[in-house]
Amino acid sequence: MDILLIRKLQNNIFNPSFISLLLAILALVFAFTLQYLFGYEPCRLCMFQRYGYTILILISIIGLFYHTNKIIDLLIIISFFTITSISFWHIGVELEWWAASLECSGMTENIGSLEEELKNINNKLNASCDQMSPKFLYISLVQWSFIYGLVSLIFSTILIINKHLKKERIT
Repeated sequence: MDILLIRKLQNNIFNPSFISLLLAILALVFAFTLQYLFGYEPCRLCMFQRYGYTILILISIIGLFYHTNKIIDLLIIISFFTITSISFWHIGVELEWWAASLECSGMTENIGSLEEELKNINNKLNASCDQMSPKFLYISLVQWSFIYGLVSLIFSTILIINKHLKKERIT
């Protein structure tokens, strides 16, 4: 009985949907902590990454119930790849490898008068994608985000491949 319980726990703990759910929640908790406790406002690309993690949470929750579905596993990999791609793009913008969009750099089209611009200032994000983010251990937060996304992508892909190889051995 104990062996069955241990195996069931191992199957759930190493379930790619469960791991992806934890990784996505951890990323969002960290992002919201930086924003609301430390006052770092997110830029547009940071928000896109948050949307990606939110979608990943939804996919992972569905995957917990339909863990045998290969489409869920593929969507998890695609989600992590998309999030990692956005963070890589963000690194390029931050390090000026390529230009940011006008909205991302804080420069938008001229709408007319100063009064109208001042009215719309509350609707704009405070952070600009092309400004260097704070550093931790000589690595910017944007670069840490890329590292986290890449490691999560590799780890979840390995888990998914192992899961399907294990199923093939059984059948």
